[in-house]
Amino acid sequence: PTSLPDEQAPDYAAWHPTSLLETGQDILFFWVARMVMCSLQLTDRLPFSEVYLHAMVRDKRGRKMSKSLGNVIDPLEVINGVSLANLFAKLDAGNIEPKELAAAKKMNEEEFPLGIPECGSDALRFGLLAFCGQGRDVNLDIARVVAYRNFCNKLWNATRFAFLYLDAADGQAPFRPAELPAAGGAANLPLLADAWILSRLAHAVKTLDAQLTAYDMAAAVTTVYEFWYKELCDVYLEAVKPVMKQEDAAAKHATQTVLHACLHHGLRLLHPFMPYVTEELYQRLALLAGEPRASIMVAPFPQPAAVAAWASEEAERDMELLASLAASVRTVRAAYLKGPLERHAPEVYIVCRAPAAAAVVASQLETLAALAKSSRSPPPTLHLVAEGEAPPAGCATDVIDASLEVHVLLKGLIDLSREVARLQKEAAAVEGRLAKLQAKMAMPEYATKCKPQQQQEDAAKAQGCEGELAAIGRAIAQFEAAA
Repeated sequence: PTSLPDEQAPDYAAWHPTSLLETGQDILFFWVARMVMCSLQLTDRLPFSEVYLHAMVRDKRGRKMSKSLGNVIDPLEVINGVSLANLFAKLDAGNIEPKELAAAKKMNEEEFPLGIPECGSDALRFGLLAFCGQGRDVNLDIARVVAYRNFCNKLWNATRFAFLYLDAADGQAPFRPAELPAAGGAANLPLLADAWILSRLAHAVKTLDAQLTAYDMAAAVTTVYEFWYKELCDVYLEAVKPVMKQEDAAAKHATQTVLHACLHHGLRLLHPFMPYVTEELYQRLALLAGEPRASIMVAPFPQPAAVAAWASEEAERDMELLASLAASVRTVRAAYLKGPLERHAPEVYIVCRAPAAAAVVASQLETLAALAKSSRSPPPTLHLVAEGEAPPAGCATDVIDASLEVHVLLKGLIDLSREVARLQKEAAAVEGRLAKLQAKMAMPEYATKCKPQQQQEDAAKAQGCEGELAAIGRAIAQFEAAA
């Protein structure tokens, strides 16, 4: 009998067996099977209970990276950046056939005309995890890694901006967050945006936990990306700006507490995917709040049970209403208020025929105004049209649904007769597209020769054209009546 391993050694007890091995498909037999056989022979125990097979990284065209093809992308070149000249120099120094060398240089010149930009290790790590959704093979596209580098920049800038909101009442002492209510619904938090973002955080924690348990890495990075980018940065930080300008210290501190919770939980959620930037921001957040300095690596990962009480269907439903109104206002402004008028703050009239929804809008006009502005335009002046009344003439209208409409006053700002002519020209173009679709769908062999999926797409396009014509017709009628 052999004396190896020493089963009484502390290291053996701590590290054998493990729970998970992460490896590649290509060495499943050459290495993994031998590890299993060796452990069974020496200890009569499996060395691990699960094996996670990562994808094989290929080039953008799906080819296996090979020195002989000259298509190898060095991770350090993505992290630190490299010029096109240095890429060429590396190819020249390699052992590549002259014909393949010319093809490799042409490929590099087409894909990286300015070289590979510096992306950092966090963006590369995040990108590789996002690519896992492609299956066993990952076609590495540097352009997407650059996009995730931009996400790192947004994360850094947005978090540093949020830090400006986390100041103490006297401006001297560290910020001290209050205790959050047991439930995060609108009834317990005065600001709808606070209740909404806590609910979205609870959803992100629950969803991410399930995705990581299932090793669905691509979906996991999408979940944490959408929470940070689309919800925390694009919506919540904009929605709370009016509160941060108020003199109401209690309301301000409540929002600061929610913001601190979102940053604290959000950085821990993101840390496995972007370890370096989250470590730096987590340390700064702890310093700002006067908390003991400790690495985010030893901080507990957010658990669904700890945040489940923050979920609020009511807050999410009410915030969805505000988001649809804000998007409608921005769409109409972008369509009509261009050039010098882009910085104009228009009068906006909201028609809401559902009493419950009207009550939500009436109580959240300040938040809605903050969400309806853009980077170049100030918040609009909002009016909720009373029941039985109508918005003034000369408005551009966007009908969200049967009970909800947005009217943006344009009379006196644009030439209505010129706008009518433009809309009539646009209507003619839509009518032309619709006529072609209808002619195609009316052909005798269309139903038998055209695939069902294509028929559905054509029907949807025709319905979209008809809806577009109806909307243009309503706008023309409004402008003609006000001209």
